[in-house]
Amino acid sequence: MKGGMKYVVIRCEDEAPRHLQGSSLLAGAKAAHLESLAQSGAAGLLQTRVLDRFGLHRALCGLPSREPSEAGRCYAAEANVSVGPEETAWCCELVTQRDGRIVDPTAGQIPTKESSLLIQDLDEQLGSEARRWYVGHGSHHILVTTDPALSQEEQRSVPAPDALLGDAWDRALPKGAAGDALRLLLDEAAKVLEAHPVNRVRIDLGENPANFIWLWGASRGQPPSVFSERTGLAGTVVSGSFPMKGFARAFGLDWHEAPSSLEEASVQRLAKQLFDILDRRDFVYLHLKVTATDPVERLCEMERIDQLLLKPLTERLSKHGAWRLLAAIDDRTARAVPFVAAGSNVAQQPAASLQTKDLADSSLAFDDSHKLFSWFMTP
Repeated sequence: MKGGMKYVVIRCEDEAPRHLQGSSLLAGAKAAHLESLAQSGAAGLLQTRVLDRFGLHRALCGLPSREPSEAGRCYAAEANVSVGPEETAWCCELVTQRDGRIVDPTAGQIPTKESSLLIQDLDEQLGSEARRWYVGHGSHHILVTTDPALSQEEQRSVPAPDALLGDAWDRALPKGAAGDALRLLLDEAAKVLEAHPVNRVRIDLGENPANFIWLWGASRGQPPSVFSERTGLAGTVVSGSFPMKGFARAFGLDWHEAPSSLEEASVQRLAKQLFDILDRRDFVYLHLKVTATDPVERLCEMERIDQLLLKPLTERLSKHGAWRLLAAIDDRTARAVPFVAAGSNVAQQPAASLQTKDLADSSLAFDDSHKLFSWFMTP
C-alpha cells in the first residue's frame, strides 16, 4: 500500500433516530459532484443484514471482520482507563429497553451530565475489586473486570446494541455459563437504573429512560498491531465520536475533532482542515454524523457535504498526484451502504444512480466491509 498514494475514506453515518429516518441520506439530495464521481469512477453497494456502526468503522480502517471486536479497548483508551493484561474491558451502553427488547440504543441520546450519575451509582452498588465501572461520554461507558465468568472467549461474540434494535436482547447472549453470568449482571444493573431519580425525571419529561445496560465488545490484552504496521501508511481519523477517538488512540492513528455541526461555515472549515492533514498524512478516515430529523435539513446537509467538502477535496487531491477517495453513505432504511470510489487506477464501473435499489445488482456488491476496504486499497 506504500508508494505516495493519498487515500481518503469518508463515512457518512445516519444517526437520526431510526423511527424518524423516513428516507436514506441520498434520497432526493442534489449530490451533483458525488454523482459525477460515480459516473467517472465506480459505484457499488455494501449489503449487510445489520449495520454494525463500529464494525463498519474498523473494517474501513483495515481491521479484518474475522478478528474479535476491539471496541472495549477503544472505549477504555478514550476514557484514559488503564486495562491490565489479566483484565477485560467491556463497552457499557446505557440503552432503553421495553418488554425485553432494546428500543433505543442511546437512551434518548442521554447527556453525559445525566449518564455519569447512573454509572457512578452502578459502580457504588455493583462494583468490587473484580469489577470497576468508568464514566465515558453520553450513552457510552466502560466496565473493566477480572471476573472469569465475564472474561470468557464466548463473550466476544456479543453484538453492539444498535444491531439489536427491536429484538429480544437475551437471544444475543452467549450460551451456557458465560451467558448466565452476563444475564445476571444485566438484571442487577437494570434494578439500579429503573429506580434512579435521573430516569424518573426523564420519564416525566417524555424522554427515553436509560433503564438498562448492554455490555459488548469485550477486549483483552494489547492490539495485535497498529495501523501503520498493518498498512505501511501514516493515518488520521477525523471524527466527533467517542468510540472513534478511542479507536484512533488504540491503533496508533492521529486524531482530529470533526465539527459538531454540518452548517455551511463548519463544512468549509473542515475542508480546509483536511487539506492541511493531507499534506502530512497518507490515509484520512473522515467520519461525519448526520443527526438531523427534519427532511429538508437532511437534504441540505448532504448537499453541503457534496458541494463544500467533496468537490474541493477531489480538486485538491488531484494536485497531490496519486490519490483515491471512497465515500460510503448510510441507507439505514435498506440496511445497506451505497459507496462511490474515484481516483488513480480505480477501474471504471460507473452508475447512473446512487439509490440502493439501483445498485443492488452492481458487480461491486460486497457482503463484508473489509472486502470493500481491500478492494479500495489494492493498486
